[in-house]
Amino acid sequence: MNAVRRPSSARTASGFTLIEILIVVVILGILAAIVIPQFASAQSSARATAMRSQLGTVRSQIAAWQVQNHGRVPGGASGTAEEAMEQLIEDGFLTRTVYVSSGFVWIWDPVMAELEIEYDVTIDPSIPDADGDGDGDADDVAVIRTW
Repeated sequence: MNAVRRPSSARTASGFTLIEILIVVVILGILAAIVIPQFASAQSSARATAMRSQLGTVRSQIAAWQVQNHGRVPGGASGTAEEAMEQLIEDGFLTRTVYVSSGFVWIWDPVMAELEIEYDVTIDPSIPDADGDGDGDADDVAVIRTW
């Protein structure tokens, strides 16, 4: 019996062609261009949410400290925000120093024992999305002031 030979043009090709690989690379690039900004926006919102949560935690611990200490002010009547937090840590109301994300600044009124937070764009111009509209702008700074 004679072996049947296939013509060379009828062979099956193995592997991918250059065009197929280029198409896959282009599709992956398009998907990355769509997905990466979503992660940046989520990170910005998470940063704002974390700072708001920390502000609420510290405020509640200041109030608890005042109840335990007959209305006195943690850190003293002329202390700074850092001194007030150190006092809260020493007395067991906070477990560690509160992390402040870049651009955020504590505003402490020792007379009223009130803690506020401000965003300083000169420290970090990438304003976090505090109002949930997808951008970091002056509206977000205004929202941060109302916390």
